[in-house]
Amino acid sequence: MHRERRPYVSDVPMILVRRCALLYLLLASFSAATYAAPHVSVAARTDNPNIVFSSGEQANAVQAAQVALANCRKAPTSQSQTQLTGVCELTRMDDIAVTRAADLLPTAPVPLFLWRFQHDQATVYLAGTVHLLKESLYPLPQPYLDAYAATEKLVFEVDLNRYPPAEVQQQTLAYARLAEQSLRQRLPADTYQQLVSAGMTYGLPVGQMQAFKPMLAFQQLGVLGFMAMGYDPAFGIDHYFGQLGERDAEDILQLETLEFQLGLMFNQPLDVQTAVLKEALADLDDIEPFTSALVKAYLHGDDAAMLALIREQAGEHPLTRAFNAQLLDQRNRGMAKTIKAYLQTNQSYLVLVGAAHTVGAKGIVALLESAGFVATRIASNDTLPEMRQ
Repeated sequence: MHRERRPYVSDVPMILVRRCALLYLLLASFSAATYAAPHVSVAARTDNPNIVFSSGEQANAVQAAQVALANCRKAPTSQSQTQLTGVCELTRMDDIAVTRAADLLPTAPVPLFLWRFQHDQATVYLAGTVHLLKESLYPLPQPYLDAYAATEKLVFEVDLNRYPPAEVQQQTLAYARLAEQSLRQRLPADTYQQLVSAGMTYGLPVGQMQAFKPMLAFQQLGVLGFMAMGYDPAFGIDHYFGQLGERDAEDILQLETLEFQLGLMFNQPLDVQTAVLKEALADLDDIEPFTSALVKAYLHGDDAAMLALIREQAGEHPLTRAFNAQLLDQRNRGMAKTIKAYLQTNQSYLVLVGAAHTVGAKGIVALLESAGFVATRIASNDTLPEMRQ
């Protein structure tokens, strides 16, 4: 029997995005606060961008984004639903223009973050993914769908569906809880004030997070920053494949465990967590151009641009650079080892990892090639062979 797929909340350590969002699952646990500064977002349909839908004044930027998109989606139209070709997307967040999908998507065939490895009777498609996207960037290029159809096993970094939601939340809170003192006491005064200010902008209730480590604030702020621009874990590529529901439970695998990833994030020394949060707060003003550049590099298959952005997001502080090396280089070696084992079988696999894990001299593709496996890069206009019988 096929296993029903629960909605993915977000994939786990995602270095692909600047804020490295871990698990989008705690927002509902915190009550919304009302702040004085109003926020206004604007949305439009991709097939009629001249008609815009405002959120009106809202308490924070995330709420403004959600209201603007909801107003757009429920607005009456002169066309029947069967004639509509576009979707709603955010075009403005307060006074910041949000780059439209039309300016991010390629207009000609491009290389994808998709590689095929074959060894004897085994086939592995390695797909680099983005964990948060927006509806206007769909549909996915056909080769991603063909790779799914051509394989027997679906592999995530972590398959959250094997963990009950209550267990995921309980474990996350347990790992994230401070042993002593409060978040305010643990952070430098200026960093804490920056966090409070950012929390007011994005709807993060810092006052209710006093029992938790800086990394939880970092993670939650990251997710909220993307949601304020209309990006959503519900449109992440991992989520998309997780919801297709065409795999039996025994055919869904994971490269890592939830416990490993929670430990990697929340067991970092507090000075590392503080440095990571401080770097993220300093970079918030540039979140839109950085995100747009990152998504465009992904959609255009631009490895060089992706690598440059990864290096930029690592920051200059030795602690943040070391942390990012753990999230990428260290995990790449473990993931590559597991994929090598897949290539010793007689089965076929679609392996989904954050796109940043695939590129560079220390990326999974290079590690597999150095082990003697040949990588074939797939382009958006390629036709893939059907699944072996």
